[in-house]
Amino acid sequence: MTVTLSNNVAETAQFCTVPRFLIPECSLSFHRQYSKIYTARFTAAQPVLSAAATRQWAASEHPNEAQLPIRSLNSLVTDEKCVILGTLYKEMKLKPSILRDLANSEFGQGGIQLQGGTLNTLMSSDDSVFLEDNVQRIRVVMDGLNGVSVTNLATGVVVALLGVEPEQAQGSFHVEDILFLEPQPEKPICSLPTNTKRADWMQFRISGPWLALVSGLDFNGAGQTRPGHSMALQLLADWLRSAGDLHPSTDGVGIVRLMILGDSVQLPTSADATTGPTHLTQQARYLTRNADAGSVTAMALLDSWLSTLPLGPGHVRPSTVANGLPVDLLPGPSDAASQLLPQQPVHPSAFPLAVARAGGASCGGLCGRTNPYACCLFGRKILATSGQGVNDLSLYTDLETPCDRMEATLLWGHLAPTCPDTLPGYPLLKNDLLLMETSSADSRLSPDYPDIYVAGCQPGDKPSWRRARLSWKDRSLKPSVHKEPRGALLVAVPRFSQSFSIVLVHLETLDCRVVHFDISAFSDEN
Repeated sequence: MTVTLSNNVAETAQFCTVPRFLIPECSLSFHRQYSKIYTARFTAAQPVLSAAATRQWAASEHPNEAQLPIRSLNSLVTDEKCVILGTLYKEMKLKPSILRDLANSEFGQGGIQLQGGTLNTLMSSDDSVFLEDNVQRIRVVMDGLNGVSVTNLATGVVVALLGVEPEQAQGSFHVEDILFLEPQPEKPICSLPTNTKRADWMQFRISGPWLALVSGLDFNGAGQTRPGHSMALQLLADWLRSAGDLHPSTDGVGIVRLMILGDSVQLPTSADATTGPTHLTQQARYLTRNADAGSVTAMALLDSWLSTLPLGPGHVRPSTVANGLPVDLLPGPSDAASQLLPQQPVHPSAFPLAVARAGGASCGGLCGRTNPYACCLFGRKILATSGQGVNDLSLYTDLETPCDRMEATLLWGHLAPTCPDTLPGYPLLKNDLLLMETSSADSRLSPDYPDIYVAGCQPGDKPSWRRARLSWKDRSLKPSVHKEPRGALLVAVPRFSQSFSIVLVHLETLDCRVVHFDISAFSDEN
């Protein structure tokens, strides 16, 4: 019998989980091709895009003209203006290639490395985009398309294209307009006015409910990641122990939940790594002694640190004193879980001390979660990830900031469009769990659209946040005509090991605050 950290927490009006990213054991099969997941993605998105394209482009410039046809790629008529649907594929010469890596390794051109791994991007001037349906593909030309270019698109995005295949350039589709899934919230995402006096840091313990977000704790078996890291972790634990304490006579709340967004431990580095030419057999981890000893030590340190927190199921009602602090633990690329997306919860046996401190694996104090993870907390829909899908876009697009990339995943209706092309994923047969669902084919309203969308392990040392736009076309509007964004609150959380900070989100006002642990006054020699 498989035991997991609590996913069946006592659900109340203030908290409930949405276990849509859990994969049944019967579906964990690798005896199938990954092409099935692209078929499932396109099949699920096709009726929504067809209905949206009909609404968007049905009224032609001349009312007497016939309605624009929606054609499959094998039924295109040259010089006919039409709509086509499919999945984008971005051809990039700098994209990692296992065959190229094998050749480089075997013929003495260095070890296995990510092609272009020293660059911040894998884009080049030779990149091109194709559209694929269930039958074939066609080259896409987007010259002069307002707000959309090859550089801000990624492989795996399902789109509807309006355009024509010219007689003089057969095999290429010249795009006049583009339509993404663009799922919409089922109801307006409203927020209460921010009470600056009540939200003052001296009063914050009664100014909640606050959701605390941290990522990239980076416990390392070989020592601290950088000077001050150990002291900052200790200060964080001390602060969390007092952040939810309330006097019984008060009716306010402080932090009601903590989410740890991936990479709680740091990947081990092999001391036997070489820089010169080497063969594949010399790089195999299973042939390197003690390669994982550091990660085992790191997991023990994480377990010990978690056991110092006041773990408990938390609030039953917002007017009562917190019964401990519930912690949601999401796995990341370096954690003790499969790297395939959606990542499944870390097994509770990895945290014997913390589970005992929480009163057991099913008591709700320490909750192993999937990555991505969805829940409802104090009436807010929350979608949390450890950031792989967002970070991968920085290599393949020119979307500048983490919030821009997060916004793009919402507008595209997929949390990690480059999975399984450049991100590992499960070869699911019938559905793509990372695709945002809609209420019906004729509606873009999505039960998966969050009020708050957070991504951990983001680059840099400063968090960022803003509201998302609900349409791609709003991105190209001039600042003077910008509408106030009414989409989800986007929160990009940097690694704690780099920033020494956590982010607090007020669940009623959507106000965001940063708590920075300044260790400059301490001498950390540990």
